[in-house]
Amino acid sequence: MDEMRKKIIIQEINSWKESRMLPEQYCNYLLALYCQGELPPSKSIKTESKNSDIFSGVLIGALFAFIVFLNYFTEIPIRMQMLMTTISILVFWLAVRRFNGRKIIFQMSLMGMALSLLLLTVSFAEFMAPGKVGILFIFLFINCGLWILMGTKLKLLHFSIAGGLGALVTLYFWLFS
Repeated sequence: MDEMRKKIIIQEINSWKESRMLPEQYCNYLLALYCQGELPPSKSIKTESKNSDIFSGVLIGALFAFIVFLNYFTEIPIRMQMLMTTISILVFWLAVRRFNGRKIIFQMSLMGMALSLLLLTVSFAEFMAPGKVGILFIFLFINCGLWILMGTKLKLLHFSIAGGLGALVTLYFWLFS
């Protein structure tokens, strides 16, 4: 096989490996096959991806911290808080779609989205029925149900456990308050 063709195939396999279109083991096997046992120059892609993941994780954490700060430590009207929280949920949803194959960043985005949705539902319950704790408990049960559903659908045990524990704590406070 001529060198130009081999180089193109190796570049394709590296792009498949980076975008996780194929499992990493398959890509490593194909790279070893086409490179005749030599390592291709793809180490920089891994370090770039790792640096990108760290930067994305910091941005996700900063966005969630900003939303919590906005909701609890400022005197912005509640409608503006709810709007900003809704926008953050959309941003987290885009991050979830973007980082679907990457475990840690995907889960951080998913947790940010779920917690922002929790903040939004609590704000919405207070806005719609101020002082009515029963409405808040209903919204919290719905939120916990969504967490359990998300945990079972995506096979994320911590979401199912958090949803179950949240439902139990909400039920406890509903019955004994």
